[in-house]
Amino acid sequence: MKTLKIVLSATCILVLAAMLQGCMAGKQLMTGPADPSEIKGTYTLLLYGCHYPTQIQDVAILVDEAGRYPVSIYDLDTSYTVKKGIPAGQALSEAERFVRCSTNRIWRTEMRKILDDSGGTIGYEIRPLYMPVEFGIPDVIQVSYSLQKGEVRAYIKLFPDVERQQDMGPSDGRGSSSGK
Repeated sequence: MKTLKIVLSATCILVLAAMLQGCMAGKQLMTGPADPSEIKGTYTLLLYGCHYPTQIQDVAILVDEAGRYPVSIYDLDTSYTVKKGIPAGQALSEAERFVRCSTNRIWRTEMRKILDDSGGTIGYEIRPLYMPVEFGIPDVIQVSYSLQKGEVRAYIKLFPDVERQQDMGPSDGRGSSSGK
């Protein structure tokens, strides 16, 4: 009987923790294909990354200033720059230039629209796609968006395999890391 109480208590705690975690994470938002001609008006530009030449975790987010949700990036304030009141064409141009700051070979950039909980557009995300020979895949960045208490929060990180590859250091071309 005592074992049953412990198991039930532990189960209740786990279920409660999972429910609380779900509430804290907010509603996950989707992204979809975007056309640059859709970008009109004035934007707040969030520029994440580009702190050193080999950094590959570089993302630009254009947030429509007339939109209903503000967007923030879940990271240290020093990890990104915010520019407000930028006209659409200039914002798009700055974002494209920004995500190409890496010394790694960029194949092209990709633009996606960030969709709100009713299918409307909150803003746009621009990210680099690298030559597949660089990291094994062109898209190395995971970006997710969560709607929490009337604000959208962006979470940006590398795919785990790419992060491990970065932690190992440069390859010597023979399948192993040099110096390790």
